[in-house]
Amino acid sequence: MSNFASIRERIAEYLLFKGISRYRFYKDTGLSNGFLDKAGSINSDNCEKICYCYPEINPEWLLTGKGEMLKSGELAETEKSDKQASIEVLVQKIVELSSENTMLKKENETLRSITGNTNKVIHNPIDEDDAVDGIAAEPSV
Repeated sequence: MSNFASIRERIAEYLLFKGISRYRFYKDTGLSNGFLDKAGSINSDNCEKICYCYPEINPEWLLTGKGEMLKSGELAETEKSDKQASIEVLVQKIVELSSENTMLKKENETLRSITGNTNKVIHNPIDEDDAVDGIAAEPSV
């Protein structure tokens, strides 16, 4: 956003950047619903509430649009925490998939023992060239 954006517009930009809903913003700050949609200036008490609830906001940026959105070093910390959260989600997904894989292996063994086909693999009749490419042949019309 340009430096000519209003404080309300900069707040909306910050909320979008951080993924914070307007509902949560109103709840966190105690400001009334629709505060961001009103016209006119924002008094110093409201700016103070916002800076208190979101201490990583650079007050100079909030008031004037000059400088960085986040205080020095906060952007790197935000990116670091976002990456850490992503890593944690991926690790959790790996654990879930590993557990599912183990369960499916056991189920396969059970099915093989029931059918008596412990070492047989069902051959899928696909063209050898397609098997190398990993692409199924198009059906002939």
